[in-house]
Order: sequence, then C-alpha cells, then structure tokens
Amino acid sequence: MKFLKSIGLLFLFATLLFTSCRKDEETGGSLPGPGPTPEVIVNGSFSGTVTDEANTSLENALITYGTSTVMSDENGYFSFKNVEINTKGSLVTAEKDGYFYNAKFVGSKLNKQNFTKIKMIEKVLTGNFMADAGGTVSTTDGATVEFAANAIKTEGGGAYSGNVNVYATWLDPTATDLAQRMPGDLRATNTDNVQQQLTTYGMIGVELEGSAGEALNIADGQTATIELPVPTELAANAPATIPLWHFDESSGYWVEDGEATLQGNKYVGTVTHFSFWNCDVPNDYIFIEGTVTNENGDPIQNLQVKITEVSSGMVGYGWTNQDGVYAGAVPNDQNLTIEILDNCGELIYTAAIGPFAADATIPTIQVTTSENFLTVSGTLTNCDNDPVSNGYLLMDYGYATTVLSVDAAGNFNEVISICNATTVETTGYDFDELKQSSTISHDVTGETTLDLGSVYICDDLTEYLNYTVDGLETLIINPLAVNDPNTGNITISGSDPDSLNTFSQIALNIPATAPGTYTPDYAYTSYESGGTFFSLGCDGGYCDIEVEFTTFEAVGGFVIGSFAGTMENSQGGGGTVDINGTFKIERE
Repeated sequence: MKFLKSIGLLFLFATLLFTSCRKDEETGGSLPGPGPTPEVIVNGSFSGTVTDEANTSLENALITYGTSTVMSDENGYFSFKNVEINTKGSLVTAEKDGYFYNAKFVGSKLNKQNFTKIKMIEKVLTGNFMADAGGTVSTTDGATVEFAANAIKTEGGGAYSGNVNVYATWLDPTATDLAQRMPGDLRATNTDNVQQQLTTYGMIGVELEGSAGEALNIADGQTATIELPVPTELAANAPATIPLWHFDESSGYWVEDGEATLQGNKYVGTVTHFSFWNCDVPNDYIFIEGTVTNENGDPIQNLQVKITEVSSGMVGYGWTNQDGVYAGAVPNDQNLTIEILDNCGELIYTAAIGPFAADATIPTIQVTTSENFLTVSGTLTNCDNDPVSNGYLLMDYGYATTVLSVDAAGNFNEVISICNATTVETTGYDFDELKQSSTISHDVTGETTLDLGSVYICDDLTEYLNYTVDGLETLIINPLAVNDPNTGNITISGSDPDSLNTFSQIALNIPATAPGTYTPDYAYTSYESGGTFFSLGCDGGYCDIEVEFTTFEAVGGFVIGSFAGTMENSQGGGGTVDINGTFKIERE
C-alpha cells in the first residue's frame, strides 16, 4: 500500500455540511443536506480517493454508482466520467472486505468534475456473546450495545443460538474527519417524510457475524439497547431527548426511527436492526454559492472553505473547484462567519456573512496573500512537437499533488495553492502514445508564476495496461500484477480512473510462472458504451483468450506481454466480443 497524498484533482462542486460542535472546535463536513431538493440532472463527472483511518490509500475497494462499478487503484483513486448526476448530489458507495460500508453524495455542474473523499473504518472485533444468553459489548471509547437472550436471527430469518461476533464503531461527532468516515452526508427523512439536514451528537455502526462468518441481525420483534457517549464539549447543548435515525443504504438518507434519552453523559435508545444509527437534531437550511480568486481575478482551486454558525459554533467545510467555486447548505436566518484556508490549513481570509432567509450568492472573495499561490502554465508536447490533448500534468509539492488538465491544444493554466513549498516537481503524461515526461524539480522560492513552456513527453510509461474490448480502447496507468497465495496464479487487473473509456475494469487470473503463452483460469471486464453497461467474463478453463508473457521477472520486477481472444457478453445483448491488449506491470 502507498501512503496517499492529499490529491487536489480538479475539485469542482464542493459543498458544506454542518455538525454540532463548540465554537472553537473544528468538525468535519463535506456535502449538503437535501431539503426539498428538486431533481436537476446534468452530465458531469466525479473522482475520489479511498483511504483507511490512518490516511493510507485502499486499493481494490468496490465503488458503485448506479449500475456501474469500478475498483480503486493503488492510490485509492477512482473516477466516473460523463454520467448523469443530480446537481445537489447523487449516491456513490464504497465496500471492501474487512471494512464498514461507506457512501457519499456527489454533485456536479454541467460538464464539470467533482471530487470526494471516502475514509473506510476497519471492522475490528469488539466482543462476542452466546445468542441464547445475550450479552453486552463495549467499544474502547465508551459506546455499548446490549443484546437480550434469544434475540438474534440468521440472514434468512431463522433463529440463531451460537456465538455472535460483534463489530462496532462509535463515530465522534466532533472529529475533524467525520464527513469522510460517516456514511452519507446527514441528509435525512423524518417520520412525516420531510427531508431535513441533521446536527449529529454521535453515531454507531454495528455488524453481527456468526462463528462461521455468516451475517446475523436482530430477530423480528426483538430490540437491542445502544448507549452513545456525548462529548464534553457538546454536553451543554445536548437535548434531554433526541430523535434516532438509521442509515438507509439504498437511498443514502438517514431515516427517523425512534428516540434516545440523555442519561448522564450518554444517549440511550433501543433499535430493531443494525446498520449505522445516529442521534441527531433535524434542521432547516438554505444553499449558498460563491467564488474565490486571486488579486488578478483568476479563480483558485482546492482552497478549503469553512463556515461557522456564530450562535451555536456549528462548523461546515467545503473546497473550491477549478473555477474557484464553492457551494453548499448552511442554516437559514443565522449570522455566519466564512473563512478561507490554504492547503496547510493557514487562515488567509475571514468575513461575516448572513443571515440568509433564502438561497444566496456570496460576492466574489479576492485573496491577496499571493505568496501561497502559484500560477502554472505551459503546453504538453510529444516528441514530434505536436500538442498532447489526451493527458495531464502532475504537480508534486511534497505533501500534496495536483493534476492539471489540458485543452485540445495541450495547454494548461491554473492557479493552485502550494502553501510554503519552495520546490515543486512536474511530470507530463500522454495517454495516446503511452509516454511520460521526465520528472523535473523547480525552485519556486518567492515566485508567484511558473511558466513551464513546452513539457516534452518522450519516455515510455513505467507501467501500463492498454487494451481494446468491443472496439473501445482503455489505458490504465496504475495496473496491478499480484500473486494469488492460494493458487500461485498471477492476477493482472486494473480500473480506468481517468483515461480513454468510461467505467472500464479488467481482471485476468493466469497460471503463469515463466515467460510463455497461457490460458486464463478466469477473465472479467466491464465497460459502458452509449449509456449501456456491458459485463463480460469466462472461467473454468473455457476462456478463449491467450496471454503471452515475453518478460516474467520475480516479485519486484516486471511482467511484460500481450493478450488476445474473445469473451462472452453476459449483458447488453449477449454474444461474443473481441478483446486484446498489452501490459507492462511491476509484480507485487
């Protein structure tokens, strides 16, 4: 696994979410609550990163959007391009064995790209009990779950009487990364079916498994009692009773379901099933939007926007996109403070705004602290001196990376925050020719502009998996070649986070141990074309594909080769389609 840097990849529709906190406590937030939100569907794109709680990137997390899926790459990165998105948010989910489910809403403006961050919580065994006796399980941070005797059922609904393993996690409502760790974004539906935004006083996620790893849940007609600690800084404003809400994985909304009472420093309530449960106060709200520029009027991307409600200290966060735009939900009829922070978290602008009775546009904010920003310009050029339009420039400034897109003439020109960096490294990529430029270090001490001129892209890509299926070409620049410890086979795989085709992924499991030609034990690929999702596969020795390894080095070295054949199409009309490709991948 690689440690993921904070990637500033074209943040576009950044939004603000509010959670309960004291005035000087920074709490996390990312996306808006829904309100009575009309469906406004546009064509857009979004990408994101998946990490664990230590901010280590998670590869091979299953990311689902509608009927389409991709796997996160070795940097935890994923992308969906040119899809229909609700401007106020559509649901994307993340799943990985050994981790709790997570989900986020992403929104977009017409033909724009959004960015989201998902932090997965590892499922660690909290405790266990015998189902026929019941028991109580506690997390290390003070949350408890109490089970009655004979109150557990199997996934099929039958009674279960054996050992029950409990995996539980309490989510601190004052945590700065709450928005990344919790499922959804606190948009909710109350018992009157009215959409609202929530202020959280704490959440708990619980999963139950039998001794053989089978899924379990609370039996019909039974309940479990949950106790959630209230952080000290929230105690003064904690109501005596508070609605309980469970997370609906199908919609991404929190659904009102019962209530909890404040007993000492804990909220106590009963629940009828397990997913995630939340103690929250519902709120009304409106949407705001604004733009941040430098003193020349150029938009600045990837700046953090912090909104604080003055009376309660509730805080929400968002980010500016490549057009310098931020947007999101804030409490209506409240005095607010807006703050702009650079990529190091340093305050560079603050002002009072509001109160707002209806949706509002904030006047453009001009930031004059020019030493924090760098205007980067230039042109990507191949070895024949032709512009590269299908590629991008990667900028690395130590603690973060930013991708700059190019236009049809290969040009890029963006204002980015580099904080206090004195050097930046740049690398250009050409997806058509499978090339990359040399990585060059630039001294930017005291500079506000960096004109790179022509960035010549002439070197072969270090790694790639380039293939064509049904006439559609896909390039993956971060593929995987991993040994299967059970079979000894090598699996070549990858998903298409940001290349030639939309929603593409592929996996070939091959009984290869040396250079030569092999038939995969199984193969799978999926892609979307013309709005139709296609899924192709073969297994059990019936794959009509040959994979040739011209180079087969030990782990740490490279496998190089090609493949060609046909695959059965299980969706989109059936039949067989042609597939072929080439690869160069470092073995892991």
